[in-house]
Amino acid sequence: MARPDAKTPLRSLLFTPGSNEKMLSKAATSGADAALFDLEDAVAPDMKEKSRPMVLQAIKETAATKGGPPVITVRVNDVTTGLLEGDLEGIVCPELDAIKLAMTNTAADIRAADAILTRLEGERGLEASSVGIIALIETAEGLYNCYDICKAAPRVVGIGIGSAEGGDLSNALGCEYSEDGQTLLYARSKALADSRAARVPFPTDGPYTRFKDPDGCRADAIRARKLGYVGKAAIHPNQVAILNEVFSPDQERVAYLREMIEVYYEAERAGAGAVSFNGRMIDIAMVKDGERVISFADAIATRDAG
Repeated sequence: MARPDAKTPLRSLLFTPGSNEKMLSKAATSGADAALFDLEDAVAPDMKEKSRPMVLQAIKETAATKGGPPVITVRVNDVTTGLLEGDLEGIVCPELDAIKLAMTNTAADIRAADAILTRLEGERGLEASSVGIIALIETAEGLYNCYDICKAAPRVVGIGIGSAEGGDLSNALGCEYSEDGQTLLYARSKALADSRAARVPFPTDGPYTRFKDPDGCRADAIRARKLGYVGKAAIHPNQVAILNEVFSPDQERVAYLREMIEVYYEAERAGAGAVSFNGRMIDIAMVKDGERVISFADAIATRDAG
């Protein structure tokens, strides 16, 4: 395994409680792009330390399963709990790709986790910075500091925005849930813009908690995708296929973009800087955006074929 890079699809990240052996054993067959084992909120306080070896075993079994999630992550407890170092000591191994750091409030939180990971990678013979960090933005302070958080260490590969209904971020902001997403629009937009400015490849949205409402899940995911998020957390296996579909480029769109790009470059070779295509004026900025989408679609196709 290896720290995910910009070409890694990360459309769906399925939360699995770290204290539930039955659910841990099913993570490998969920179809999610990432297994997300949880040592934080989904685990009762008296089970947190006991869950570490269970999660370690699940990491190894999931990595060994053919066709399992290509990315393996663990949500660990935040810096202020006193549990972070123990969590990392219990789970860092060659098969671990990234951690999700709960309640990331400042760049100092990232540096603290980075220092522990650096020590453990050295002690355990792992490649330096092989374990990535996805920073969870779940507080007003974390939202304010999001850009600095993203730039705090090279191993930061993504953010997760705490957009769940009634979650920590909503509580911190004092906002009410709205099905159209308007009450958290600024928070989602700021976190997305900060992560993009910091060139972090994986801005991911929070989970849709109404797991028996597939239409609501789809609508929430579409809103996140339109803002620029590349994926979304899931709290139930039945959400995975929806997220994989929503965050995958539509094949008709890909075909349209391929034709558009071909037409543009033909015009460019003829000396034109912009060209008309299907009633639109196309320039190099639109071509670059199209190439980004096609690259992502190709990465999904290559991985699925392999």
